[in-house]
Amino acid sequence: MSELQSAVRRQDISNDVVLASLQTILQSKTFSHSASLRQALEFIVRNSLSSPLEPIKEYTLATEVLGRASDFDPKADNIVRVQMHRLREKLDEYYLKEGQKDLIRIVMPRGQYITEYVRNPADGQPITTIPPQPVNVSQGKGRRVDWRWAVGIVVVICSSVLVASHLRPSTNLPSSFRSVWEPFLLPNSPPLIVYANPAFLVSKQGDFHRYDLPSILSMPMGTRVPSLGSQEGRPVRGGEPGPFYYFDSYTGSGELVAAARIAQFLATHGEPFLIKRSRIVSYEDIKDQNVIFLGGIIEDQILRRLPSTQELVFEPPPPDQYPMGSHIRDLNPPPGHPAVYGLQLDPSTGAIQVDYGLISSLPSGSPGQSVMVLGGLTTLGSQAAGDFVTSEHYMALLERMRAAATATKPRSPFFQALLEVEVRDGVPLDFKCLLIREVNNPAH
Repeated sequence: MSELQSAVRRQDISNDVVLASLQTILQSKTFSHSASLRQALEFIVRNSLSSPLEPIKEYTLATEVLGRASDFDPKADNIVRVQMHRLREKLDEYYLKEGQKDLIRIVMPRGQYITEYVRNPADGQPITTIPPQPVNVSQGKGRRVDWRWAVGIVVVICSSVLVASHLRPSTNLPSSFRSVWEPFLLPNSPPLIVYANPAFLVSKQGDFHRYDLPSILSMPMGTRVPSLGSQEGRPVRGGEPGPFYYFDSYTGSGELVAAARIAQFLATHGEPFLIKRSRIVSYEDIKDQNVIFLGGIIEDQILRRLPSTQELVFEPPPPDQYPMGSHIRDLNPPPGHPAVYGLQLDPSTGAIQVDYGLISSLPSGSPGQSVMVLGGLTTLGSQAAGDFVTSEHYMALLERMRAAATATKPRSPFFQALLEVEVRDGVPLDFKCLLIREVNNPAH
């Protein structure tokens, strides 16, 4: 029996119900101007129902649905992955608006050209969702979004929480989520979401410069800085006289998308939470609280003060390779596995083709508290990590991998998972979990 058949039978969803739901979507206003997406969705759903044991190939979608010629080469043309990304976004948009009261939801897991079906809550209330946010990623040190983008995300998150708190009762998590999320869902102790908020200084000419000295943690907005100074071994560039000014208005787009995903996930299950940007969070704020950090240790200085028992660690780039030389190091690589995972770039354009993300569930500095860190080598890896931990499909996969890895040894409540993230046109399209590493609690 395939996973798709199992999902349908577990939910007691018949093929007729799925096809009726499909027709409703195809005739909706959301899909009215997207003929190619309607065709793709219908093809995938019908193929998944009729031939669940025959996965759809990228070549088949390209030639039979998207009009590509018989000599289509998926390595040279990424049309299928781009369109499938658009289709997932369009489905999210539909269920946010017109499809809130549909009997079932049609879901397309990332990295697979199949559909799965989930029954809407028995109480008939709409599932609170947040549409995917646009990602605008530029190369180099200036990768950031301005405060208006951040405020928009926070408004959506807060609206999601208010709607969820009034419409939905608290629900139990699906079993695949429990080993990861239950430590963060304690009664009367909502988790704190902290998204990375790297510091930049701006010159009078309007140029921005990454600033990573510890003094930035206590620096008020608008503070004047005479010079850039020496920052963690990176040489100071000449020809850029001060003064510079500190403006705390920028963060990575992927970290904010991840924040929206996690807020959506928690609100859907009736769970409260708090959210702050890292620049206004102190160690005192987090030492007695469960915390979810979005962004790696390179972007967030607070993370550097936490006890470390990790074997998979972020390492900053060498002085002459910033920022593309960032990497994740495996301190204890298994035989046949690399010790270092770095960005993979297009040799002709330098665009990122593969990023890496790291999911770390770790003990906090206080007994009984936990920390989750979702970070990437770039903001795209952070976004992928947020998508991974809020997906029932990927959490089930993670649970199976952990069970296999701990079959002959005790299982820790803490772990790390390394993700490989395929990137196209500045968007994280597909990702896979490369390895799982159990983490020992130094307090035991």
